[in-house]
Formats: sequence, structure tokens, C-alpha cells
Amino acid sequence: MRPATGRLRLLRRDWALLAALTLAVLPAQAQDIRVLASVSESTIGTEETLSYTVEIQGVRSLETPSPPETEGLVLASTFPSRQTSMSIVNGAVTQSVSFTWTYRPVGEGQARIAALPLRISGNTYTTDGITITVVPQSQRPARRAPSRTNPFSPFQRSVPSPPAEEVQPDARDLFIDVVPSARSAVQNQQVTVAYVLYFREGIQLRQSRLTDSWDAEGFWREELEVESRPIPQVVVRDGIRYNRITLKRAAVFPTRSGELSVDPLKIESEAILPTRSSDPLARFFSLQSRFTPVELSSAPLTLTASPLPPGAPESFQGAVGALNFSARFDRSELEVGESLQLTIRISGNGNLATMAAPTFEAPGAFEQYDPQVSTSIDRSGAQLRGSKTFTYVLVPRSNGVFQMPPISYTWYDPNAGRYVTDATEPFSVTVTGSGTPAATVLALSGGLPVDDIAGPIPATPTWVPTDRQPLHQRRWPYLALMVPALLLGGALLAGRRARHLADNPAVARLRRAGPLARKHLKTADRRLQENDIPGYYEALERALLGFVGNRLNVAEQGLTRDGLDQALDRHDVSRDLRTELIAFLDACDLARFSPVVPTQAAMTEARDRAADLLVTLDDRLKR
Repeated sequence: MRPATGRLRLLRRDWALLAALTLAVLPAQAQDIRVLASVSESTIGTEETLSYTVEIQGVRSLETPSPPETEGLVLASTFPSRQTSMSIVNGAVTQSVSFTWTYRPVGEGQARIAALPLRISGNTYTTDGITITVVPQSQRPARRAPSRTNPFSPFQRSVPSPPAEEVQPDARDLFIDVVPSARSAVQNQQVTVAYVLYFREGIQLRQSRLTDSWDAEGFWREELEVESRPIPQVVVRDGIRYNRITLKRAAVFPTRSGELSVDPLKIESEAILPTRSSDPLARFFSLQSRFTPVELSSAPLTLTASPLPPGAPESFQGAVGALNFSARFDRSELEVGESLQLTIRISGNGNLATMAAPTFEAPGAFEQYDPQVSTSIDRSGAQLRGSKTFTYVLVPRSNGVFQMPPISYTWYDPNAGRYVTDATEPFSVTVTGSGTPAATVLALSGGLPVDDIAGPIPATPTWVPTDRQPLHQRRWPYLALMVPALLLGGALLAGRRARHLADNPAVARLRRAGPLARKHLKTADRRLQENDIPGYYEALERALLGFVGNRLNVAEQGLTRDGLDQALDRHDVSRDLRTELIAFLDACDLARFSPVVPTQAAMTEARDRAADLLVTLDDRLKR
């Protein structure tokens, strides 16, 4: 017995040490006091009892408060039951004290539990009042009789008893609530939609999954991040205590005006509910019951989208949100042939994925390339935030001082209810150097070094006759003399052709239209092999726009669909061909930014369709 006694003393000492360490840590962590009041049921029968619980989080001990005042209810027991608990979540220690009173209804109708004021650490905290509905007992589901079986039977080898009646969850025990940030918005304005799961304490869930594809027709949508392993938050809703978890959050942007609907979120899960028996052992062993399949669905959501107000400036391109705009050049002095970078950045809340680049046209002395676009999206907050950067490369072809035009950008701010335009100041760029580099002239000294003079021949040379054909009688020397002349003539022709193309940019663009289009098609094939879907459709679009721009000698940067249609109409391109071209370009834009990945067959068909359009346009424009 002594060894056993010694072991018992050792265990008691370890538990005492652990308790001391825990109590030593608790005061070091500041806790916010939170008071929650809840009832066991919001609807009860005339023969049922009601449990009213007040939980005070952030305290270790508290004097027993007086029960709250009631209407239509009477106390079944004068003294409340008291419970103290402690939990550790992510290293944060939370302590709470709860008091529970039991009430009986006086009669049918509406009953009410008044707000309960509590005095804690010199401050007064007041709970919310709760309304209870009392109905005839016949309208309530039959209550299960208390379990009279042996509570230790699960640990004994005996004949198994019939399975207990399964407790099915109802809409008050388990439901999904949809919470939009707004019920109305203007076109392209961001609305955040959150789907929150509420379930009663004691309910366990497992193997939850979506049962249907969630869609929002008429919206551009972006998924927001939610915790993959969330910790349920305890809340009180309609007087009932629930655990709350956010299942899904999404940012939706209405693309048209009117009444738009968002599909309900549907999930399948397996749930187990503890028995409502008053026997604590029966409640404990009810956890051995089987999980019950449940299907949950949120309510459908309808949002009202209004059109944008009239009076938009000409520079407005459809951007909506709380945005910031900036533009800068990387330097103000450079030489001919060097590159100048222009960086335009748009940041803030809004649908950055569909925002177009601001209109910018460099002076004619600069060669302007298509911008490089980079997008950074932050999906962790309550709204979609981020930035979109457009980087232009400009190369000067002549020297001088040039004034870069102001760059402006317009968006609609729904918070202010007005259009906002931000613009940069004119920027001066100085270009030095020459367009044709000067030839390098080498000057030699008038005298020759003495060391370069060969010494005298020491002896008389011996001449030997030979039968070789004299050099002037051979052909190859004359052919060799013609090579420099041919090279010089080719250089003169190439220079004349280059000057002709430089003086006639329309002719130069006409000649490189076909090669550049084939180059873009090869780039699209390479992007497809690399599984770069946005880059693939961007290359197809650039092949068609670049071909039309070079053939018609128009700038494809900033070319709108209406401008493209008018330019082709001036060159007698049929209306059907123009409509087919614009529809294909719109389909490429949609595929670039769509969250749904196109099929391999659809992408192959797009490649063939682009090639057919190029052949048809080339034949039509030649005529």
C-alpha cells in the first residue's frame, strides 16, 4: 500500500503544480468581459419547462445575481445552478461563469424575460430581453421519456438493446443565414455576400460538402478567403445560444441593372444531436448515437442594381469603387533609342479584374508598346481590395524636348455618389543624342616606324619556271572583284527601302501585318502548351487587332469596338464579317477573365476561328 500512497501523493502534487501554473498565467492575460443571455427554447408547450442561462465571460468568480423579472413565467427553482469553465483557444485563455434558472409557463401566449443588470468590477452590464412563445402542448413534439436503462451497458457484454429513437434537427437547431453587405447597389459596385452556419450547442457535424454549383447570374463574382478550419463563435440569436461559422464569402459586382438573384447555398452534412433528457447520464451516452444526414440551404437572395447616373465624363470606362490613381515616368532625360517607362497604378476597392487601362497617347516621336498588366488581389478582408498596374515602354526616335500629355482616369465612387476624375500634370522629357550615330574616323600619323621596314635581301633570288595559268587569265579574280560591287548595290537598295519605309509608315505597317499576325499565333500556341489560358486568348486577340491596325494604319492601342467597326466599314468590310470579328474579340476578353477554365476543344476551336478570320480579312482588305 505504501507505493500506491506515494504515487497518489505524487499525482496530487503534480496536479497542484499544474493548477498553480495555470492560475499564475491567467492574470497575465487581459480578458474582455462579455455577458450573454439565452434560453433553451424560444417556443415551449404549456407543460414544459424553460432554462434561462446568463454567462459572464472574462471573470473567474461572481456573486449569485438575482433572477430577472418575467411576464407569463414563474420560477421552478429559487436557486440557480452555477457552472465555471475555462477554455484555451490559440493560446488565449477564456474563463466564464454561468447561472441557469428554470421557469414554468403560466399559460398560453407570449411570455417575456426582462433584461438583467449585472454589476461587475464597478461597471454595469445589461443583458437583452427575450420573448418566448407558449403554445398548447399538443402542438409540441412528443417528449422522450427519461432513459431507464443501465448507463454502464455500453461497457458490458450483453444483448444489445433496440437503438434509441433518433433526434432529427429542425430549422431552429441548424440553419444557414445569408448576410449581404447591401441590398441595393449601382452597376459594377461591389457587394459582399457571406453565408453563415448557425448550430445549437451540443450539435456535432462532419463530412459537410456542397451539393449544387453556386451561381450568381448577372454578376461578376470573386471568391473571398475564409478560414479552412474555423473556430465556432458563440452568439445569441433570438434568445437562443448558437455556434456560428462562416462557410463562404464572395464579392459580387452587378453587370446590369434590375432585380438580380443570387442562388442559395446548399450543403449536405451529417449531424448528431444530444438527447434532451433531464438525465445527465442519458445525455452523455447519447453521443454514441449515429450521425443523421441533413440537407441545408440558405434563403435565395435578391439584390437591386441601379444604372449608373448620367453625366459621366468622356474618360469614364466603367470603373466603380473607392479607388486611387497614380502615374509616373521613371526619368525625364534619356538618349535616342533608350527606353522610357510609364507606370500607371489603380488601387482600392473594386473589380480590378475588368478595369481597362487609361487612355494614353505618346508624342509621335515615341514608339509606344502595349502595356504590361499586373494585378495584385487581397481576398482576406471583408471586401475585395488590391491594385492593377499598367507599364508602358516608350522609345524615342528623334531628339528634342517633348511634353507628355496629362493622364486622367475617371471612376464612380458609390460612397460619395459622384464621378471622380484624377489627372497628372504635363511632364517634360528631354531626348538627347542623334538618330544616326556618327561614323568613327581613324587618323594615322604621317611617318612609319622604323621597325616596319623590311631588311635587305641577303642573296640573289633563284627564279623557277612554272606551268600555272597567269592570274589575269583566270575567272575567279574577276568574280571576286564583282562581289564588293554587288554588296554595295545591295546596301544602297536596302538603305533606300529603309528610308522609303521610314517616310511611309503606312507602307511599313502594311508589309509587317502578316508576319506579326503569324508571330502572335505562334505565341498563342506556345501559351496553350504552357497552360497559360489568359495569355493564350490575349495572343489571339493581339493577332487580330494588330493585323487590322497594321493593314488600315490605325493605332490598335485604346481602339474601342465602335472605332474598330467604323474603321472596317470605311474599307467596305461587310457587316457580317465585322460582327463576327467583334464577337470573337469579346469572347476572348470573357475567356481571359472568367473563373471557369474553357475546355481544350473550345480553345482549339478559338485558334482555328482566329486563323480563318485572318485569312478572310486579308482577302477582303486586299480587294
